[in-house]
Amino acid sequence: MKPGARDTAFALGSRVGVLAIGLAIQSTLAWALGPEGRGSYAVCLLFATILGTVFTFGMDRAGQYFAASGRLAVPDSVRAMIAALLAGSALGVAVGWALISLDLPFFAKASRSSFYVSLSVIPFVAVQNAFVMVLIGMRKIGLVAIVTITSVAVQLAAALALVLGLGLGVQGALWSVVIADTVTIAVALGAFRREGWLRAGRVTLSSMGALAGYGVRYYVAKLSTMVHFRVGTLLLAFFVSPAEIGLFAAASQLTGRVTLISKAVEMALFPRVAGDERGRPELVARSGRVTMLAVAAVLCLLVALSWPIVAVVLSPEFLPAVPLIWIVAPGVLARSGANVLMTFYMATNRPAVCSWSVGLGMAANVLAILVLLPRFGLAGAAWAMTIGYVMSWSILLAAFHRSTGRGVVETWRPRRGDVVLLLDGVRQVCSVALRRRPAEGA
Repeated sequence: MKPGARDTAFALGSRVGVLAIGLAIQSTLAWALGPEGRGSYAVCLLFATILGTVFTFGMDRAGQYFAASGRLAVPDSVRAMIAALLAGSALGVAVGWALISLDLPFFAKASRSSFYVSLSVIPFVAVQNAFVMVLIGMRKIGLVAIVTITSVAVQLAAALALVLGLGLGVQGALWSVVIADTVTIAVALGAFRREGWLRAGRVTLSSMGALAGYGVRYYVAKLSTMVHFRVGTLLLAFFVSPAEIGLFAAASQLTGRVTLISKAVEMALFPRVAGDERGRPELVARSGRVTMLAVAAVLCLLVALSWPIVAVVLSPEFLPAVPLIWIVAPGVLARSGANVLMTFYMATNRPAVCSWSVGLGMAANVLAILVLLPRFGLAGAAWAMTIGYVMSWSILLAAFHRSTGRGVVETWRPRRGDVVLLLDGVRQVCSVALRRRPAEGA
């Protein structure tokens, strides 16, 4: 098995495990909290996510790029990244604390105490995500699997204990995120120490400046990507009830889980593209075609079985969300293709292209939701999400062909070999799952 294919298979296999446990978490929260509580949880988590993203300025992606490309020594990149993330998180917590005191409709969707608890999530999520990115950039796919599966497994156990066992409701769900990220950070730090990436030293201005330069160029893409996927929930928080927010959040997140396929491809693709001056456009195009085929197949299955899946996984109370899944599915397909293309630009030191594509896609999403929500309700918000994703993907497609000179039809027309490669990838996933973990760094 070729190293690239093996890494993709192993990454995808681990993502399937994450998906299974993640669905168990969503199921636990849905059955325990109901649509209203699920909506309150979504709003609180969204609040923390926005603050963390706004005030960390893309420094996690910058740390990944400089470590993977060798432009900074890995320990220097890690130290600068951690310092920047902790400082940004502290600022985010301070701003969030002040905002909670304001009399805004947004803060009426959950108790104030739940919003205060959500502030605890900010630094833990920021550091945990950044550590995973560094491991991906350094091609430690096995360690990524250990860290990510540990995270969701601990979160599931904590949610069962705090939400179902102790009946702590929304606050218990938020504390389960903090507990999971704390354990995950500890596991990742152990791995970093073994790899020699956690050496003591000064955080220099030059390393901080290098990361900041990349982070600023990627900042719009990072912020827009986060908001893009959640802008429906964000705007709904000002206009509809927590129960309706819960339905929309459940539908979008359940369908969005399918992007695990493109994320697995990104994990294996990024370090290979970052190590090549041209960015290996042929490999990126082939990966994009195969990814789209795989995602389309999974989405068709999800749409066909959406009624029983929602009834069993989320509870019958969430069945009104089924039509939303049908509407969001094409957008998730476009988003999956965009994830692969963004890898090309992030790994070749052109993150601004990602910022433009995602920023314009988010603008289309916001405009569409403002027009469609009053007329079509939650279905309008779902259509807006799909419109935004298609816009981002289209811009990335145009930019990719302008950069590489490859024709659209020539590059993206499915080939028989793509189907063969996809089927071979499925067999490799099964092989990895049933046999042994691939050697690190292969």
